[in-house]
Amino acid sequence: MALQGKTAVITGGARGIGHAYCRRLAADGANVVVVNRSDPTESLAKLTGPGKKMGLTCDVTQSDQVEAVRRQVIDRFGRCDILVNNAGIFPYTNLQNLTMEVWRKVQATNVESIVLFAMAFVPGMKEGGWGRIVNTGSSIVLTQAKDFLAYLTSKGSVHTLTRALANELGGTGVTVNAIAPSMIATEGVSALGANSAGMSGEQLVGVVTSLQTIQRPSVPEDVANALAFLVSDDAAFMTGQILHVDGGLTRTGA
Repeated sequence: MALQGKTAVITGGARGIGHAYCRRLAADGANVVVVNRSDPTESLAKLTGPGKKMGLTCDVTQSDQVEAVRRQVIDRFGRCDILVNNAGIFPYTNLQNLTMEVWRKVQATNVESIVLFAMAFVPGMKEGGWGRIVNTGSSIVLTQAKDFLAYLTSKGSVHTLTRALANELGGTGVTVNAIAPSMIATEGVSALGANSAGMSGEQLVGVVTSLQTIQRPSVPEDVANALAFLVSDDAAFMTGQILHVDGGLTRTGA
């Protein structure tokens, strides 16, 4: 019950990696707020633990909806101690088929939403002298992956934003880190169609797994375990770090 009394807000928390984050933080005793574009009620019912649970529907790219989330969290819990920016989309995009509409949607969802939620909750964290922000990056940015131009650019920006925000919040008691997973066979990845090479999302997971030192597919619980460490007091001296939880995929990367 290391997180008992803490309140965690997790975006994109209804499925995949985000739902694993929610399950772990709830099991560790935190109050958990599941923020999702679609109704998170079904996912909320699967959480166990002594803390309170709350589900909120939100388009994370819209500042007015993010502000509504902030108000509801503060009204019920008084503060947000842990902010997990996990919401993200990853459509196939290369330069040939890319449209600026898709480009802007990916950047808004994957990068700008982090800024919106930080603006909403960092002031309260600073006032309380304690806070944990964890963003979901990607180890795939250090590989030779193709067909994800917009996504890879956005996750590179997430890594840079993580370091920049950590610099800004140094000395406030608020740490900012990112988890960079390998490619995980979540519902979203499994729903991908064929890429330019004719491979499905699940086949891509197989290719990525073959490049890892640890020769098994990554599962959401792998990154949830890392999250539990980063939001704990054991990680109080870590900030501005990109923690690659990727089975050794990027062992030769910078």
